Amino acid sequence: MKLFEILKKMDAENEPEQISLLLPSEALRRCGLNIVQESIWMDSGYKDWMYRVDPEDPKIPQKRHIHIAKSKHTSAKNLQASWNYDGSRHDKKSFNTAVGNVNRVREIARNVLKITPEITLESFHTSPDGKLLTEDISSSSDGKIAYIFFRMA
Repeated sequence: MKLFEILKKMDAENEPEQISLLLPSEALRRCGLNIVQESIWMDSGYKDWMYRVDPEDPKIPQKRHIHIAKSKHTSAKNLQASWNYDGSRHDKKSFNTAVGNVNRVREIARNVLKITPEITLESFHTSPDGKLLTEDISSSSDGKIAYIFFRMA
């Protein structure tokens, strides 16, 4: 039975508020959506450098941000650089300036968070336009399944 047929048979009171879809990541890429799995250390493509993107959490408040470290230092917070999606430093007290000043590290942050060259890392302070379709992205503990919550713009 097709989803449309199921919904058509339901009355307004029983209509679901959310519908979950399981899509292979290739289907999303074909639609132009590049999903970064969040809160998991990933290989940056540069020798010995790893990154982890953590989602926004308005309850804390916490902006979407990236942590970058050498592979052997992913557990050492004081040996990492981290920036928010807007280019501002994320962990101001534990931000490792020596790591943050490495051009390759800045390049990883720009590429993953899609920060344009006009934005200086650590100093950009404007907010996004609010027209994003993805509201939240998370993943299973093993990183094999991504969960994406979309909202209407």
